[in-house]
Amino acid sequence: ILFGGAGSGKSEEVARRWLLRILVGMKKRIRHKILALRKTQPAVRRSVFSLFNKYIDLWSLRNIVHINKKDMTFTFTNGSMILCCGLDDPEKIKSIEGLTGAWMEEATEFTEEDFRELDRRIRGLSSTFLQIVITFNPIEVKWLRDEFFEFKTEEDGSGLIDVTDDSKLRYCRFKKVSSIKGKLHEVYGTSLLTTYKDNRFLDDLYQVILEDLKRKDITAYRIYALGQWGSPKGLVYDEGTNWSVCNEWPSLESFEKHAFGLDFGYSNAPTGIIEMGMIGNEIWERERLFEMELTNQDIARALIRLRISKKNKIVADCAEPKSIEEMRRAGFKIIDCRKGADSIRNGISLVKDFYVHVYGDSENLIKEKRNYKWMESKDGEYTNEPVDTWNHLLDGERYVVDNWLSHKVASFSYNLGNRYPA
Repeated sequence: ILFGGAGSGKSEEVARRWLLRILVGMKKRIRHKILALRKTQPAVRRSVFSLFNKYIDLWSLRNIVHINKKDMTFTFTNGSMILCCGLDDPEKIKSIEGLTGAWMEEATEFTEEDFRELDRRIRGLSSTFLQIVITFNPIEVKWLRDEFFEFKTEEDGSGLIDVTDDSKLRYCRFKKVSSIKGKLHEVYGTSLLTTYKDNRFLDDLYQVILEDLKRKDITAYRIYALGQWGSPKGLVYDEGTNWSVCNEWPSLESFEKHAFGLDFGYSNAPTGIIEMGMIGNEIWERERLFEMELTNQDIARALIRLRISKKNKIVADCAEPKSIEEMRRAGFKIIDCRKGADSIRNGISLVKDFYVHVYGDSENLIKEKRNYKWMESKDGEYTNEPVDTWNHLLDGERYVVDNWLSHKVASFSYNLGNRYPA
């Protein structure tokens, strides 16, 4: 188990280790069959599949592996395989046999039943040791904490037992003992806590962003900077009530409205582009760009690379008139958003009038939705002002929704309260 803060290199380390196991196995004539998982299929391509591709290229392994980009599989010359898959439906893995290992990336997204089904797949006789690797940021998820971090022993001898040699270290060796038909069966594991301070390759800017969370959102700072368990409270958007992750993206023709939201950034914040489509009272969203230190020329090139047509509507932050004008002169159909008194709160209220489907590969957008929260007062009460963080893509979301609905203000006969600025 590798868990802890953001930017600590957990996922990179796991991808490298699985490839090394396969390479060592090729010399020892051992075949591996590894299943690399995210909760949703769309998230797989941007994460685990992309990481394996990265190191196959860096290590010049293309001559010994066939890559099926459509199915997201890697087949090595000795028969070893890596299968990248989304576990939105646990039935998907029931037909996969002969697994020697599995990787649950972002394990807090999975359910307990997902883990149980995977655990049942990693069974049987094998010429090598069987292993499940789990990586995550320590957002409080009961089943995950109970399964691997709550040490206790039952009367029959089963339970989770800490067998760490040195408690001062940030790793824990544990033993899971199960009682099956009166016999005790042991499985050993190790958990390792890491933070961004353990990653010597991390750039200074990302470190500054993580440390700045201490000032803006102490819960997020504990989770993403210190790697401590925590649960965001006072969230602006409730998952399940206001939004959910989806695996399907409707056809462009089916959208009643379609646009892109653009929030400019540079050194202290990323530039974010979000694509949005409306059908009735539902909105589909996906992250298209989330990068630091982009100039306006870089953004224009990115739009072309992402095949965002110059005919597509882009609603951008009106606080950047010079940038908007440069994008217009480059030929893009870009308009400035509206801002005024209480425009952030009003925009949030408008977004909440819709049910939002977030496409599963939108990693940063999903993270923002799960961490965007209301500010706390000195008395610990939540105010009606959101914390100014976890909002780069969500700002673009507000710009678009407000643009879609702004023309209706005068024509609506019912009272909208003060959701629209004067």
